[in-house]
Amino acid sequence: MFLAVVAPPGSKKTPAAKVAIQPVWERQSELKKKCQEEREAYEAEYRQWAADKRQTSEGEPVSDPPDEPTIERTVVGDTTVEALQSVLAANPRGVLVAREELAGWARSMDQYRSGKGADRQFWLSAWSNDPVSVDRKGKAEPTIIESPWLSVVGSIQPSVLPELVAGREDGLLDRFLLAYPDPQRTRLSDDEISQERSDQLRHLYGKLTRLEIREGENGEPIPGVVRLAPDAWDVFKELSGYLEDEAHTPGFPARLDGVWSKMEAYLARLSLILALCRVADKGGEEQVEASDVLLASGLLDYFKAHARRVHVGLHGHNGEDLLARELSQFLQEHGGEWKGEPEELRRALADRGCEIVPATPDVLSRNLLATSRRGTWLVAEKGWGKKGGKSHRTLHLRLRDAA
Repeated sequence: MFLAVVAPPGSKKTPAAKVAIQPVWERQSELKKKCQEEREAYEAEYRQWAADKRQTSEGEPVSDPPDEPTIERTVVGDTTVEALQSVLAANPRGVLVAREELAGWARSMDQYRSGKGADRQFWLSAWSNDPVSVDRKGKAEPTIIESPWLSVVGSIQPSVLPELVAGREDGLLDRFLLAYPDPQRTRLSDDEISQERSDQLRHLYGKLTRLEIREGENGEPIPGVVRLAPDAWDVFKELSGYLEDEAHTPGFPARLDGVWSKMEAYLARLSLILALCRVADKGGEEQVEASDVLLASGLLDYFKAHARRVHVGLHGHNGEDLLARELSQFLQEHGGEWKGEPEELRRALADRGCEIVPATPDVLSRNLLATSRRGTWLVAEKGWGKKGGKSHRTLHLRLRDAA
């Protein structure tokens, strides 16, 4: 999960984030204390091992030294990709990368390689859970991370959002679920997140951490499979189809194609998270139910709306998209089909308040014929008609589904 809150300075992003991820940091503190206790026992055991080794006669077998304990990790902050790879290799459950400011996270990529490294590619692959192979100087064998479980959460100001893009159309921003709430004026009040709610969040996180990780034949950790109930699979397929339909709606912003291509994966991930939260909290069979998928879809609707807001803010409205949306509505009102002179259509669109109307009927005709050739939603044909004894150009337009 890559998650970002978009909000201006002074909107209290940091206090809200602290409340949300507090259970993760509390768990990290517990693991730190556990490691300290294990280290005290290890040091005593190591001293005993070293003393025994000195007293062992030459030629007698020497036992292996005790294993040095390492701290388990749940969360990291400011880190390099190299250090993070080492953390992931030692923590098969994965970690959360929590950054107060994602702009700094983006700027830090490849900072030690003059911008010529592969940090951005690592993050792109990590979102897809692609295996990672790390070769280090002085080590004969590479470190292979078959499943780098990794989430990123942070905040960013609207004015520095372009830094996540950094002039590259590589899809990094498309991988983020974005929350861009309306700014609100706030004053001090007695309203707060109740202790009861905070405790519920803490207890749920604790239950999730106690879910057992599966092991392979050789004791290596392997991801478990949580299946969808048959009715959940039917709901998932239907909702996935809606996502596909949305992406092919006339006037759908081309800038959002990359975002929508990730939404099916997020529908699955959110469904899984909600299912495991339900099972951890209330028990029952470990499977995704239809209700989990429907709840996930509700969350996805929220993030889709905010993605539109963010990307329109970054790139502005596209004239072709606005014209396509208005023309589609116009054709639907005319039964999916219209025929007449280009100037007549141009005036009709202008009267509807369409924000982008070509200045001349010839430009409008060329645009619509080009859209038709792309074969998406519109069929446009030019022809000739007679009016007052004179020949004139005509356009015949049909929605492709009605063609």
